[in-house]
Amino acid sequence: PTNGTLHASWSDAHTVFFSTSSDQGTHWSPAVAVNIAPASTALFPWISARKGTVDLVYYGTTGSSKDDPSAVWNVYLAQTTDNGGHFAQSLVSNTPNHVGVICTEGIACPQPQIPGTRNLLDLFKVAIDPQNGKAAVIYTDDRITAPIPQVVLAQQN
Repeated sequence: PTNGTLHASWSDAHTVFFSTSSDQGTHWSPAVAVNIAPASTALFPWISARKGTVDLVYYGTTGSSKDDPSAVWNVYLAQTTDNGGHFAQSLVSNTPNHVGVICTEGIACPQPQIPGTRNLLDLFKVAIDPQNGKAAVIYTDDRITAPIPQVVLAQQN
């Protein structure tokens, strides 16, 4: 249902931020940082909202940078029911979905000079199930043994 409330999320290649507007985008709340340890570096946030719940998913690592070749990446969900006043972060993936650099330059990423930097493709989404209010997340996992990266569906318990 629509009520004029908008939510936005973005990353500065280290932190995922969130802001909300209750007047169709005329005014915005101050940005709040969403990711917490162990997701000390976080990228590619996706957002979904329904009936007062906002779900944010992102790739997170303990690595110091998206350019760390030894960074171990996982999928995280941060959920708020008070317009970003408080977020509860949980791990979505039960195993890491990527190890190494993640390039954020789109088609300008230096492939194949730095293999693996675009393996996560652009297949990352979150939706809230209208029947039970739980999150459903699809993400790419390039650690699954297959000839190409695989798309995984994870559903909130």
